[in-house]
Amino acid sequence: MESIPAWVAPTIALSLVVIAASMLTVGAIALVIGLGLRKRTREVAAQLSALTADAKTVAARLRHEIDGFADISTEARVKLKRGMNAVETRLQDLDALAEVVQEEVQETALSTASLLRTIRRSGNILGAARRALSKKRPRERSG
Repeated sequence: MESIPAWVAPTIALSLVVIAASMLTVGAIALVIGLGLRKRTREVAAQLSALTADAKTVAARLRHEIDGFADISTEARVKLKRGMNAVETRLQDLDALAEVVQEEVQETALSTASLLRTIRRSGNILGAARRALSKKRPRERSG
């Protein structure tokens, strides 16, 4: 076997030191990047948490407002139904009143016509009686 030259061992040792130093540098850089990412991740998580809390607050306010509008809508619908029922009842009462008034007007018209007919007949009878009496009176006076 041949012997290994003396310069090979120190060269290999130096190469191993350079490789080890490179690996330590890569590890240190990875550690620095990891710590920076961890810090940034915490910041982003805090911002997301604040954003989520704001979104929950807005959602709660919107839910409250929507519930308020739903309550107002329900109240308005109930009042509108009551109003419509009241109008319908009043229209029915007005219709009944119009029927009663119409019947009364018809009855009054019939009664008035009957009265006028009676007065005319009475007038005719009285006129005939007056004429008959006036014809008899001159005879009585002359006799």
